[in-house]
Amino acid sequence: MASLHGSTWKKAGIYEAILNSTYSIQRNHDLILGLAEKWCPETKSFIFSWGEATVTLEDMIISGYSVLGSSVFSPLETDELKRTAEKLSQSIREFHRTA
Repeated sequence: MASLHGSTWKKAGIYEAILNSTYSIQRNHDLILGLAEKWCPETKSFIFSWGEATVTLEDMIISGYSVLGSSVFSPLETDELKRTAEKLSQSIREFHRTA
């Protein structure tokens, strides 16, 4: 369907969302267990041979997850949230223009 409707989806700004909804994530038990072995509960980070790494709020936002505790599908209720969402959308559009 992407070959038939892709241009329309892109114009509507939903192309990536539709493609992402059809993606199947395969569970890799070895990867999950390997990462779990590297987790340090004291620092809330992963300890690798080359250094520490952690998941930040910025990582979560970039990945499309809510950092405010609400579902990503809940409506934006305050003007501040609407302005924040618009700024994030502008930043994403700018990123795609320069990438």
